[in-house]
Amino acid sequence: MTLALFLILTASQVLAQGVSGRIVGTVLDSTGAAVNNVKVTVTSEDTGISFSGTADSRGEYRVNNLPPGNYRIQIEAAGMQTVISKGNIVTVDNATIVPFTLQVGTTNQSVTVTATNPLIDSTSSSLGEVLDAHEVTNLPLNGRVFSQLVQTVPGSVQAGFGSAPEAAAGAGASGPITASVNGMPWGGTTYTLDGVNNMEMLNAFINVTPPLDSIHEVKISTNNADITVGTYGGAQVNAFIKSGTNNFHGSAYEFFRDDALNAYQWRATSKAPYRANQFGGSFGGPILRNKAFFFVDYQGLLLSNGISYILTVPTTLMTQGTFLKSQFPSPIYDPLTKAPFPTVNTPQGPAWQIPTNRFDPVSANMVSGNKIWPAATDQTSTSNNYKANTVEPDKSHQFDAKLDYQFGNGDRIFGRESYQQRDLSAPSPGTPFIQIGDVNAKSRNHNAALGYNHTFSPTMLNELRFGFNRFYTQDFGNDLGTNENTALGIPNGNSAIFGATGIGNFSIGNIASTGSQGWTNSQRISNSYQITDNLTKVWGQHTVTFGEDYRRLQASLTNSDANKNGDFNYISDYTSSCTLDPSCTTPIGGNQFASFLLGLPSSLDRGFVATKPATRANLLGIYAGDQYRVNRTLTVNLALRWDLITAAIDKNNRQSNFNLATGVLDFAKDGNRAPNVDNYYGGYSPRVGFAYSPTSGGTTVSGAFGITHFPGNFGAMGGFLERNFPFFEVFNSPAQQRNVPLQPLSVVGLPQYVPTSTTASVAPPPGVTVSIMTKKMQPDVAYAWNVGVQQKVTDSLAFSITYVGTRGVHLFRRYNINTPPPGNTPYNSRLPYRYFNSAGQQYATNMDYAAADGSSIYHALQAETKVNISHSLVGRVNYTWSKEIDDMSVWWPLDDRYNRGEGRNQAPNIPQNFIASLIYQLPFGPGQRWLTSAPRPAEVLFGGWQFSTITKLQSGSPLAFTAAYDNLGSGVSNRANVTCNSVRTIGAISKWFDTSCFTTPAALQLGNSGSGKVHGPGFHNADLSLSKSETIHESMKISVQLDAFNLTNTPYYSNPDTNLGHSNFGQIGSARGNPRQLQIGAHFTF
Repeated sequence: MTLALFLILTASQVLAQGVSGRIVGTVLDSTGAAVNNVKVTVTSEDTGISFSGTADSRGEYRVNNLPPGNYRIQIEAAGMQTVISKGNIVTVDNATIVPFTLQVGTTNQSVTVTATNPLIDSTSSSLGEVLDAHEVTNLPLNGRVFSQLVQTVPGSVQAGFGSAPEAAAGAGASGPITASVNGMPWGGTTYTLDGVNNMEMLNAFINVTPPLDSIHEVKISTNNADITVGTYGGAQVNAFIKSGTNNFHGSAYEFFRDDALNAYQWRATSKAPYRANQFGGSFGGPILRNKAFFFVDYQGLLLSNGISYILTVPTTLMTQGTFLKSQFPSPIYDPLTKAPFPTVNTPQGPAWQIPTNRFDPVSANMVSGNKIWPAATDQTSTSNNYKANTVEPDKSHQFDAKLDYQFGNGDRIFGRESYQQRDLSAPSPGTPFIQIGDVNAKSRNHNAALGYNHTFSPTMLNELRFGFNRFYTQDFGNDLGTNENTALGIPNGNSAIFGATGIGNFSIGNIASTGSQGWTNSQRISNSYQITDNLTKVWGQHTVTFGEDYRRLQASLTNSDANKNGDFNYISDYTSSCTLDPSCTTPIGGNQFASFLLGLPSSLDRGFVATKPATRANLLGIYAGDQYRVNRTLTVNLALRWDLITAAIDKNNRQSNFNLATGVLDFAKDGNRAPNVDNYYGGYSPRVGFAYSPTSGGTTVSGAFGITHFPGNFGAMGGFLERNFPFFEVFNSPAQQRNVPLQPLSVVGLPQYVPTSTTASVAPPPGVTVSIMTKKMQPDVAYAWNVGVQQKVTDSLAFSITYVGTRGVHLFRRYNINTPPPGNTPYNSRLPYRYFNSAGQQYATNMDYAAADGSSIYHALQAETKVNISHSLVGRVNYTWSKEIDDMSVWWPLDDRYNRGEGRNQAPNIPQNFIASLIYQLPFGPGQRWLTSAPRPAEVLFGGWQFSTITKLQSGSPLAFTAAYDNLGSGVSNRANVTCNSVRTIGAISKWFDTSCFTTPAALQLGNSGSGKVHGPGFHNADLSLSKSETIHESMKISVQLDAFNLTNTPYYSNPDTNLGHSNFGQIGSARGNPRQLQIGAHFTF
């Protein structure tokens, strides 16, 4: 803490992301000696704004705090010719190295050269990429979302959210718009916009995704970023909105899609309707030349997303209690007689018959008249027997507005507002009571930044920045307001609690589930406020940065952890030979839908939302860093950062934490705001790196090691203790003995909400899931290291090979700490933690335990080739060979009886990953190699052609195998047993692996099939864009383009079924992603 307090007193406040670059270099004479008294003038070629500097006694100069852009450098020294270098590109957090050699002469004599911007950075020990506006707007992105570019850097794998209904970002995108980088959780990849937080921090949603035409550049830091970059755990992605210049410039565009341009989905015989129009434009220029500038943009998306439903619904015979033996050959047992139901003859053949007078009234109402499930379109099948097409309207509108002003003393100020809204209307297949996939959603998001840069002197600079980020969304199902539970006859069916209208979720084998997802009919709000101030001082060979990073989080999530209308689960055991026999372990027959008709759920739960949370948390980072230029060939980077991420509290103390020692819920109060959870003050993060370039930038050897602390998601930053009993309640049915059902649903019904006093600690009622957060909670921690070589082949071609490693510790995860060990005795008698109230009732049998005890390890060899041939070929090709191991996504590991995979998706383990992202301008026409002065017809025909591609070749992910049923008596599925020394991958759709190698473990024995015995299908995809541009008048250009996504129409197969009890075990039944899609676009720029 001493160092942290010292830095608070001596450093300016600063946010966790730098937003400027620098130009550095040496000034020598023709003999190689340093030139003294050199005047360095750096001028923006876009805005005319100038920055000055001088060279020291070693001939080295440095001009800091430069906004990203294109610069002209003028070098003046007495007795020497003046040298002017044009076209020097400055990017964020990078040093543009420009050396000069002066010739004897006078300053009136000048030599002008065009810069060759190096592809390697000989002073940085960080890893990452900078993608400029040319790459951002010309690479084919399916959905035109800039964050998809992160998936093109070495060590990156697409993961996380895609076009999620509860987020404005990603509308229209195909697949995830986020990424896991270098083996770290995808939620640890953070996003900023002009240096301002651009994330909803509780669940890792990107808040605003600006139009591609508005982006100046995207900076992606993947390993040991600059010390100003703080709370991230994989990659830090900073996008920058364009500024106006001394010349008016802008664009207009429209992109069009239609299902007629798309291929058929794998195994589909028809195409769902689909139509998309994405359109917009940008405009920027001077308000006062060389002083004030503006930039604005707008984008709209009108999407009619066709949905092809292929569902399983009960056949008409099934709704009458008739189960054809040709479809259900195994007997269906009567729980009353323990004998099979009688056989009847039907026109379709013999069948098991459940008398309709045995139907539970709730079930009878549900199957009457196809009110809940639509009638099967194929009555001869009991699988995938309902097919229908429908349309999902999805509308988005967004804009950015930015102002820049340059003061006469070199100070600069800017302000920006970004807004994005989305309205999604999700349909239901057949009836409003089945909602598959999306829900209705309304999003209204903001991101704003205000910055002020002050120059104390050429060697001392300051960046002050304020930021505001707001994430707002509402989600609701089509059954909202119907009170269908009550209409069906479920006691206490619909509650007066917010969002508890509609129908519950009935989960019945492969039958389409009813109702909406449990988190719907809710509201999510997240605001973050930031203060930024970077102070940089140059002392000789040292460039020192001091800073402080502060964010204030306000959030409110009203979505419960369980369906507010109830979740009802039905299993086949209750109509099998084992019905009512707790000792039976080998059931014969049975059917889930038969159990449903009899009204015999295996379990039920219900969530209540009594209050709207008011979550509050603070993030504070304090740091100091030194880039030490030891000599012309060696740079050493040293830094130390301290981060504090406070435990989330509720503004009104509406939090509780279950106390394992006392068996009661302790409530938040003054002096114990986050009840029984301590703040962690040990967030020290040293970073050290070097860059050695013995050949003046031709070859660079670099390496680094660093630590970062970052917040976990899905409960770590709030939304966990606030959603505990009694503020949020999850009522679970009492645990049953094996094969013993609950009472009929029409009798047991659903619980009602009962207010609970919070003036003193209380024991929760039986059946309620309690939340527990460990007292020693701390942020996620990432150790990252790299060592590699960069080699310049030519001025336009470079190659690098790097060893990259990461180690994740104290990773946030949630699991049921009260899972019992295997056994035949009653479930509750084997619980590790057992509590009884005064009436002798057992409570707190289900515990949602949050702890910082997850870990991961990642090793990779990453090779990359970069190319930047002016007016020709631009891009990169990279290959990653890696291995990632973690204990986050492993359920039931042999050394731990708890399910450790709940609540967090971890990094995908993709051993081999090849990515090529290239833009190629065909060498014909004006300014190109051939046909430079061709006749106009030839120029129009052959000139202006360009193609670009993003091609990915990835190996499959490891598979985990489950047994047919729970034979552990612990409430979780067991692993399968592997009987072969190695499991052969066959690779066929009908049989991906050798299924004969798997068996069901003996009762009460853990299976031995750990993850990684077999890998699933890989991902092979090529996206291509072909465009033709034509210059209309001077700087005015129009282009038309055709984009093909999944050009080869190669299916991206889903993983095969790995449940040993399923009839399609080992088979692939679906494909992820999309078939080939074509997009037509037109783009006008000036």
